Amino acid sequence: MCAETGTGTCTDVDPHGTVAPASGAPRGPVRTCVGCRATGPRSALLRVVAATTSGSPVLVVDVGRRMPGRGAWLHPDLECLELASRRRAFGRALRLQDRPDESAVREHLEGQATAPGAPVPTVDEGSGLEADGDPMSTLR
Repeated sequence: MCAETGTGTCTDVDPHGTVAPASGAPRGPVRTCVGCRATGPRSALLRVVAATTSGSPVLVVDVGRRMPGRGAWLHPDLECLELASRRRAFGRALRLQDRPDESAVREHLEGQATAPGAPVPTVDEGSGLEADGDPMSTLR
């Protein structure tokens, strides 16, 4: 029971009289990753659609999230791609008869991992700062 409202759940009531979900609930569209099955905001997941070339389906990354057709959502992580591939989740999510070619998605994810804007470690190995990452820490 909510201590603030005295009802079964805590909710926020706006001046217009509509009830919004509890403040801890995510705002905006929520999607489920076909690999790990975890939910997340639409902005954090990658949309993948199926295109048909020469009769066999090929997965294409929908960077703008606007391509027509059914889409499957995936965390931009190679582990989630491996899980989705192992579980054959793309075929089910996109309602495909044949197993799709996932090479374009794999190349996209590998390209993101080695992109020029990717973070580079700034701590030299053995400097003592890699223990917890805090330069003011006494844990060395």
